[in-house]
Amino acid sequence: MAESMLLLAIDTCGPTGSLALGMVSNGEVHILGETTLGGQRPSETLVGSACEMLRMAGVHLQKLGAIIAVNGPGGFTGVRVGLAAVKGLAEPARTPVVAVSRLEVLAAKAGVQAAALDAHRREVFLRVSGADGQARELLAGAAELAALDLPPKRIAICEEAAAELLQAAWPEAELVRVSVPTAADAIRLCAARAAAGEFVDLALLDGNYLRRSDAEIFGEADEAAAAAEEAAAARRKRVPPDAVIQVRIMREEDLDEVVMVAASLRQAPFWPREAYRAALDPDATPRRIALVVDIGGKVAGLAVASLIPPQVELETIAVDTHYQRCGLARRLFEELAGRLRLAGITEIILEVRASNQAALGLYRRLGFVETGRRPGYYVDPPEPAEDAVLMRLGLGGS
Repeated sequence: MAESMLLLAIDTCGPTGSLALGMVSNGEVHILGETTLGGQRPSETLVGSACEMLRMAGVHLQKLGAIIAVNGPGGFTGVRVGLAAVKGLAEPARTPVVAVSRLEVLAAKAGVQAAALDAHRREVFLRVSGADGQARELLAGAAELAALDLPPKRIAICEEAAAELLQAAWPEAELVRVSVPTAADAIRLCAARAAAGEFVDLALLDGNYLRRSDAEIFGEADEAAAAAEEAAAARRKRVPPDAVIQVRIMREEDLDEVVMVAASLRQAPFWPREAYRAALDPDATPRRIALVVDIGGKVAGLAVASLIPPQVELETIAVDTHYQRCGLARRLFEELAGRLRLAGITEIILEVRASNQAALGLYRRLGFVETGRRPGYYVDPPEPAEDAVLMRLGLGGS
């Protein structure tokens, strides 16, 4: 075992994210630097902040002994953005990764076994020990808390919303209040695991979302629809009338932003950075066309299509949530279709999740028609298996 090891930790599970760089030396952990990712959009600053932290410390990415990924629970977008960054940083140098639950980090910080985090909607993400002594994590509201057989005696918390719910359900429990867990806390907890080589398979690394079933989530449709309409009205104002918007070929320097845009969208393919880089290779088989929509020098969306003449498969078209419902997806598609016509392509095919109503609506407006289904095609826990809807569009003449 090496006497010292450099560790980078990434945590984007909470309202704000954090990064930390640490060193394990002779069994002791030293935090070399830590930074908070401000605002609500860590995707804009995460990779750049990580690289800047390494540069300031005089550390090359290849010198890292491991990356520690706090993989949830938390908001879907935050968790996914963090994991996309971890994969993007780990893959080039084949850096090993340790995955850890944010609840476990919180519990360790307080020196207790149980922990709870606010999950909103009067629910908490909860870590407790079962009768067998094994830790388990769940999403719990008042009913689930009341039904728990062995409520913990001491529970780590860092948010008052979680404290209120727990006090009402378990008035006898001691709530151990600590500050919000950070990436530095994750390093302190996981340093020994990294030194012992307790790494995850990067290909299988996924978020610990603790999400409810689709039936429960879709039951909130009325409330969500009103919120979505209000958000859409705000988004339509986010592209200034004098903004320079262009749809162009994706470039190598776009890849960090491309990965983060895709990672922030629940229904977009979860491709690693290397997959997007391969899409830029003109000699790859199959050959791909990869485009981005650029607003004032910032990547706001992307499209990737795989050429199988005389057909093309539209693999993804995605727009940053900040700029959705501003017509950018249509602009991306129209530019793509024009390039495909010039290449002699006569038909575009695609497949899309049956539940992805936003994408289905877009494709139908663009002229796609449904041609069939693949039952249970999408199998990616914790989601249930889901049908793929097959669609096609004839391009006609130029």
